[in-house]
Amino acid sequence: QAGIDEQRLQGPIPTGWCSWYYFYTRVRDQDIRANLETARRIKDEIPLDFIQIDDGFEARVGDWLEFSPDFPNGVFPLAQEIRSAGFTPGLWLAPFIVDRRSKLAKEHADWLLRGKFNMPVNAGFLWNHFATALDLTIPDAVDYVCQVIKTAVYEWKFPYLKLDFLYAGALAGKRTDIHKTRAQILRTALQAIRATAGEQTFLLGCGCPLGSGLGLMDAMRISADVDG
Repeated sequence: QAGIDEQRLQGPIPTGWCSWYYFYTRVRDQDIRANLETARRIKDEIPLDFIQIDDGFEARVGDWLEFSPDFPNGVFPLAQEIRSAGFTPGLWLAPFIVDRRSKLAKEHADWLLRGKFNMPVNAGFLWNHFATALDLTIPDAVDYVCQVIKTAVYEWKFPYLKLDFLYAGALAGKRTDIHKTRAQILRTALQAIRATAGEQTFLLGCGCPLGSGLGLMDAMRISADVDG
């Protein structure tokens, strides 16, 4: 595939702690702080590279720039604290999917990918609700995705992003631009994310068709969630 960055296919495998596998969406900012303190205290015994805030910090999936009441000060202060403790701060985002109850879905219904009967497509039964997806042939929708990435990297100061449910960018549906294949649409959107995040940002692709992420993602998660 043209344009693949071969350097991205190599490199050390990072290790870290992720809030999802214990707290799921019920995480609070004090939970991050408590686990950060433990990680700092036992760093010589269990050396970790990053501390990652997973799902639960945002108001709703799609409303990435607004925060849950359990994160009253947002995530920027946490990124600073994680870095000061000697770890790399990481953040979970699912840039192509949308909670149907979100403000984004209500205020920008024209950005949603449509399917049968012109209804929003089904992007999966997530959080006990059916999610939907963005039509990534709409420039304003892609601009919003890039704004979220830019904010996370340059304003909130997260150099590690876990990008989940990326398959949603290639779901079947009726798009504004009918001349591109689903693979082209997904690849173009991932290229826009990489260009926005910059080469210095570590991108972990999750739920991503592998070929579309080659040369753009620094790592790809290919397994299901871990369940203890």
